[in-house]
Amino acid sequence: MTQAMADSIEQQNLFSQSDRDITAFKASADNDLGESDEDMEHTAHLSIQDRMRHPVAFWSEMCGDVMHFGQAMKQPDSHKFVEAVVKEVNGHVDNQNFKLIKRSEVPEGEPIQQSVWAMRHKRNLTTGEIVKHKARLNLHGGMQEYGVNYYDTYSPVVTWFAIRLMIVFAILFNRAMRQVDFVMAYPQAPIEMDMYMELPQGIQTEHGNSKDHVLKVLRNIYGQKQAGRVWNQFLTSKLLEVGFTQSLVDDCVYYRGNTIFIVYVDDGIFIGDSDELLISTITELQDLGLEIEDQGHPADYVGVNIKKLASGGFEFTQRALIESIISDVGVAGTPSKPVPAKAHVILTASKDQPKFALPFDYRSVTGKLNYLAQTSRPDIMYAVHQIARFSADPREPHGEAILYLARYLMKTRLLGIRFQPDPTKGFECYCDADFSGNWNKSLAARDPATSKSRSGWIIFYAGCPIIWASKLQSQVALSTTEAEYIALSMSLRDVLPIMFLLKEMRERGHEVICTEPHVFCKVFEDNSGALELARLPKLRPRTKHINVCYHHFREHVRSRLVKIYPVSTHDQVADTLTKALSQNAFQKHRRAMCGQ
Repeated sequence: MTQAMADSIEQQNLFSQSDRDITAFKASADNDLGESDEDMEHTAHLSIQDRMRHPVAFWSEMCGDVMHFGQAMKQPDSHKFVEAVVKEVNGHVDNQNFKLIKRSEVPEGEPIQQSVWAMRHKRNLTTGEIVKHKARLNLHGGMQEYGVNYYDTYSPVVTWFAIRLMIVFAILFNRAMRQVDFVMAYPQAPIEMDMYMELPQGIQTEHGNSKDHVLKVLRNIYGQKQAGRVWNQFLTSKLLEVGFTQSLVDDCVYYRGNTIFIVYVDDGIFIGDSDELLISTITELQDLGLEIEDQGHPADYVGVNIKKLASGGFEFTQRALIESIISDVGVAGTPSKPVPAKAHVILTASKDQPKFALPFDYRSVTGKLNYLAQTSRPDIMYAVHQIARFSADPREPHGEAILYLARYLMKTRLLGIRFQPDPTKGFECYCDADFSGNWNKSLAARDPATSKSRSGWIIFYAGCPIIWASKLQSQVALSTTEAEYIALSMSLRDVLPIMFLLKEMRERGHEVICTEPHVFCKVFEDNSGALELARLPKLRPRTKHINVCYHHFREHVRSRLVKIYPVSTHDQVADTLTKALSQNAFQKHRRAMCGQ
């Protein structure tokens, strides 16, 4: 069985290589059209920072966390994976997800998809120990054809700001929370259209073999391009059936009376008045046929360990992930660092430096670092973004930057985010920009990134961090005012959805913190020119060229839904998201962001 399945995986790898060849051909064609290598690389950097906003997908992309069957069979615990394969096959058989039919029964012209195994270790978030071996049988979605066996593929996932906002809301108003897991979620939904799949290589049945028989797919199994969308629609229909309504702001937030439900693919959290009410709600969904595991009070969610503090607050930590990064990089036993990046050192492409040659996987570590920065460690956001930009072609200085950051994580391995909401504080956003902070005279002629400014912002609700970012601006700002104004606009693209979600919650009868009758946000901006430009529609020679897209929030300022206040640079928390700071300034802002 092992060799046969390994052959199947080899076919998948060849398909992936074909994809890479197509990508390489496209890049070559683009280059023939006149785009320089430096321009192409800069475009790739901007693409990377967009993908970084989705930390789970980015981590999977960078780390290759999932193994194929051949890799799993080479592990010391391969016998556990074999057991997982048997369990997976039996689960599909018991749930009647497939029907064995003769090849002659497949309608003429109907494609038969390959089957692929995906294997992975699941670890305890606190200790890093392997607690489960997963084997998942997938349909090879890469072979599907648009318009033949799939159409729409988009599937929403709950935003991180909604997750943190709801947890802060639950703490503030002493609401009960229960976490649930939808067991084998995707196959709980019916198949969208007729699909046929090859028998997994090496699997035999008493009725025939893969030469004569195929599987007719009866349920929405993993691997299909549309599987996530079909599952989400199915789950939504079941929630609507028991009286929930879907949020108009975040598709993965649902309301029913005083109960709120949020879901990230197959992991959900119910928030309500009491445990008894939430258990009753879960039972209602189980009675509709949904297979749900009630995991009690949240202990971890989407890879983040959640600990309730004696004070009544919560702490988000990822110690196992930090230990994994330290182990991967190999800095254990070396001196620690008090800050995540060297002050006044700006990373560049460094094409004149030796290629990265340290004994760890640059992309894998970068994926882990980004997941850590996006979910529980805003203090390393700037340093991680600098490192991630050069994942396609890392050089020696980039590897040294990872070593430096890992040594900072050694010193702060217990650090996370503490949510201790303060009901006297409202909804606040700190944003900042580092005007042409990447400027390098010797590289400016061939590297567009050196002329770009960096935006950084962090949004708080009741004194707790909800969302943060550190990004290069996509256009060149011609002045400090313009750079700050663009940063202000970019940050408010995150602020407005949160405001609308809070307003929606209030309209549905949920208590929210407001200092005025309308939900509002105080935006702290440390540049007087940007402040004036946001408040007054004046056009000056140095600002009249600013694209209208950066004026999108002015109407909210006029209506006083968004209020803009000045703040001194000394108190600008977002400063640490735009540049590497000295130890004293960095630690002051870290306490404001992380609560410790």
